[in-house]
Amino acid sequence: MLDRPPGQVWSEAVFNVALGIGGGHLRTELERILTRLDLVRTVTTHESPETAIHSAAGRSDPLGPALVFLVLDELRPAAVAMLAESDLRSVLLVTRTAEVDLAQVARIPSAGILDAEDLSPYAVRDCLERIAIGELPIPARLAHRLLTSRTADTKRPPRLTPREREVVPLLVEGMSNKQIARRLEISQHGAKRLVGSIMAKLDSPNRTFAVTRILREGLHTSRAPREAHPDEEPLPPVAAPDPYVLECQQTT
Repeated sequence: MLDRPPGQVWSEAVFNVALGIGGGHLRTELERILTRLDLVRTVTTHESPETAIHSAAGRSDPLGPALVFLVLDELRPAAVAMLAESDLRSVLLVTRTAEVDLAQVARIPSAGILDAEDLSPYAVRDCLERIAIGELPIPARLAHRLLTSRTADTKRPPRLTPREREVVPLLVEGMSNKQIARRLEISQHGAKRLVGSIMAKLDSPNRTFAVTRILREGLHTSRAPREAHPDEEPLPPVAAPDPYVLECQQTT
């Protein structure tokens, strides 16, 4: 998450964008929109998701994080594995949001989702602004399906360890493993292990589904304090996140 309070307008360039889209009208239109947004510093286009992910993962730019735009229907298992390993932020473009396979969406780690059939400058800018402040933008129809899916699930709430409860609100805030590690003063590997454990206990194949269940069941509001080691510095308090971080993206 970038350091900017919710509701404040972004007026300077923030992201270095890599388009991993095979071509056609969608890539042309998205490139046209992105190059005109003041939140975007650079836009590079690539013929495949793999090359875009490889390029973005290898780039180190202190002036702005990398953001990869990918199309759900073009992603092969190798690209999904590369994305998960890189810990990159990505925007996933989907079509037919009212019918798209939720399990397929869940397999892709993403910082936000856009409706490829309802693309507009406003929609793209709104998506980037929400990602910049740690929200997880999702098209309204898809968000509704995620939030109402598995309503018949009668499983007991998962039993999380005190340390995992500390990670839950940070997941809802949209933090990466690296940011979670920094906040909790642990190794990045330790943060990755905790996030993986939480996702397994929530029976969620990716962060999108995990955050959906956390919000639906109110798991982010019940943090038990962790017993601190006598020589350990106390952790900074973590405020309860806005329950509307999954507020549906409005399009014009």
